[in-house]
Amino acid sequence: MDKLKIPFLRKCISFQLIDEGFSDDEKWCVDQKYLLRISPTSDSSKLVEQAKLTNAAHALDARIPYVYDVGVYENKAYMILDYMIGENGYVALPKNNPKVQYEIGLQVGNALKNIHSITAPKEYLSWEETWRGRFDNQKARFEEIVSRHPNYESILPFIQDNLHLLKNRPSCVQHYDFHPGNILIHEDRFTGLIDMQKIRYADPINEFYKMEYFNVQLSRAYACGVVDGYHDKKRIPNSFWELHRLYAAMHLVFAEVWGHEGGMNQKERFQTYTRFTIDQFDEFRLLIPKWYNK
Repeated sequence: MDKLKIPFLRKCISFQLIDEGFSDDEKWCVDQKYLLRISPTSDSSKLVEQAKLTNAAHALDARIPYVYDVGVYENKAYMILDYMIGENGYVALPKNNPKVQYEIGLQVGNALKNIHSITAPKEYLSWEETWRGRFDNQKARFEEIVSRHPNYESILPFIQDNLHLLKNRPSCVQHYDFHPGNILIHEDRFTGLIDMQKIRYADPINEFYKMEYFNVQLSRAYACGVVDGYHDKKRIPNSFWELHRLYAAMHLVFAEVWGHEGGMNQKERFQTYTRFTIDQFDEFRLLIPKWYNK
């Protein structure tokens, strides 16, 4: 693709390929100011919706990138947005002490709270219906996995007993892929929430479903900061923990099915994360996970 023929970039000079992350998109840093994402498909409709929600979030928090342009060139859809400065959390967090990690977590939690204030249109699909449907679709496949892993036996009964918590849950703008690789840190401060490809409307508490899988494993102090920052450092209600525990359990189902069926190279790593999550909730008997025990 001749990037200079994209009208928005015609006056740009520097194009630097970014070879990191898990996305199939081709990514370029342009003039140290813009990020060009090139999709492997020609369908720009999803990018248009991403841009709409991302810019709504940016209007409330400048740590969310602004999308300048979406289009199709040479049969490939592209998006041009702010290039955010910083190292991803997997690299930057371990360089800091727990106190700084916690402070960064507070800042991230505040950003999540800001974007979650954008509610879905009234006609948007029921969250309960959407999430139950996804779970029902994978339940039988997970039962087969449980037959080979007896230590997973507590997961499905717990979920079945708590699905009622999904009733009448709200939907709001959510990043939907929240983990340390999608935050940027510069000079010991949180500077950007990136990789917005999965942004959508969802239950705000669902945002935290990967906490035990990816965030806590890297930094318990950071994870505590995220939850505290989200709640303005006030007492966290039991209703949050009830839903978080449910979403963490449901995520185990989705992650294990994916690991066994599509991500075989990740299966052993995911099994380690699953065992860690089960232990953090003591077979889901604990309301508040061990990592948050202050």
